[in-house]
Amino acid sequence: MKKSNKKQKKVYIDDGHTVYDMSGLTGKGDDTKSGRNISLSRKEKHAAIRAALITYLPALITGIVCFGLAMLLMRLWLM
Repeated sequence: MKKSNKKQKKVYIDDGHTVYDMSGLTGKGDDTKSGRNISLSRKEKHAAIRAALITYLPALITGIVCFGLAMLLMRLWLM
């Protein structure tokens, strides 16, 4: 008789261990950020706001210019 060369499939047995910690997931949204107590001084707060504005300003200006250009083209097209 010939022997079968097929590999036997291992049967999966759930042993109950977890790979990821799911304790912070409650389904209520952003519960994990409520535990962070960040206190900034007035100077630090102004510096953070200024840095955010400097970062987002090019995208904001680009959006305004594109919107204005689209309105100008629509105005010229509908005349």
